[in-house]
Amino acid sequence: MSDEPRSLDTRNKILEVAEGEFARAGYDGAHLQRIAEQVGVQKTALYYYFPSKAALYTAVLLRMLEAFEAAVRTATEGPGSPNERLERLLAVLNDLLAERRNYSQILIRVFVDRAQLLDELLNPPIQSVIGRILRFYQEGVEAGAFRRMSSRHFFQSLLGATVFHYAARNFSAGVLGVDDIFTHSSVNWRREELAKMLKQGVLLSPEERGQGPEKA
Repeated sequence: MSDEPRSLDTRNKILEVAEGEFARAGYDGAHLQRIAEQVGVQKTALYYYFPSKAALYTAVLLRMLEAFEAAVRTATEGPGSPNERLERLLAVLNDLLAERRNYSQILIRVFVDRAQLLDELLNPPIQSVIGRILRFYQEGVEAGAFRRMSSRHFFQSLLGATVFHYAARNFSAGVLGVDDIFTHSSVNWRREELAKMLKQGVLLSPEERGQGPEKA
């Protein structure tokens, strides 16, 4: 293996391990020494890839936000009716958080510590995700498919219903009466129930669509 692929593999492994460390301990509680030991390198080697702990944390957040942006873009800008795209959006967010188990816990920490959102590298993907979802909802309203409600509250409700469930994994498991919310059956159950709840609150019924656009 040439030096370049080996270097890329090491960088990706550092990001994977750091993601778990930041999810578990938060930014202040995370230790570079612990990350280096799990990667199998000296702590000083981390600085070859990331000049500081803040730079490593930013890289972890950026990779996570780019994954969210790609998922939201695929769901909202793909083919299909507003109903079909809404169902796809709910499914991709649910499945992404179920597959990448650290994401929800990192997001909760980011939301609590607003200072971490000020990095100029992170603002573009954050604003892109928010903007895409707000535009998607407004387009659904204008098409006569969605109820006319606050698009910003729709975003908040969507975020809370998806992120909190997986971030509070032990609490969610206790409420649902399952041992593990990340099993295939539990993830599918959550996807189905999430679609039922949000779609029933957002989609206009055929009778309501026949009455014309809802008044704000």
